Amino acid sequence: MSGFLWRMAGALVVGMIGLCLLIWALELTSIASMKAAQDGTTAEPATGTFLLMFTGLVVINLATFFALTQWSRYLRENPNTKQFPVAVLVGVLILAGTAIVFGIALHSDWLRAQDPVPTTVRQGFIAYEVVFSTIVVATLVLLAVRWSPGYKRRPIED
Repeated sequence: MSGFLWRMAGALVVGMIGLCLLIWALELTSIASMKAAQDGTTAEPATGTFLLMFTGLVVINLATFFALTQWSRYLRENPNTKQFPVAVLVGVLILAGTAIVFGIALHSDWLRAQDPVPTTVRQGFIAYEVVFSTIVVATLVLLAVRWSPGYKRRPIED
């Protein structure tokens, strides 16, 4: 049990790092785009921004796949494990998704309102988006394992 918790905590931390990389790169792209629109030029983010975005996506996918594998293996080995009801998970998914959308909308509205567009990334916004994105991904892992075929071993019928 202790090893399982360490592996799941590791997947959570690695996934959050991947989300940080991804959202940081998206914020850099957004800032470059708004800065170019304000200056009347074309936006061209640095190549490192795209590398950061791609790295974040890869890290998130690997951490999510690892968490899916570990959680499904744990449920197969412990079939009497209590799980959250699907309605609760879907409710959490909807609330966290709504928080993400509103956060992005408010932040982009604030960014547009700035006379000189700031060139630095807002770390509070990154933290906000990472927290709610982590909630969404974790909820999706719980739902995906529950709805995937064969997460509990059943005898094969002849």
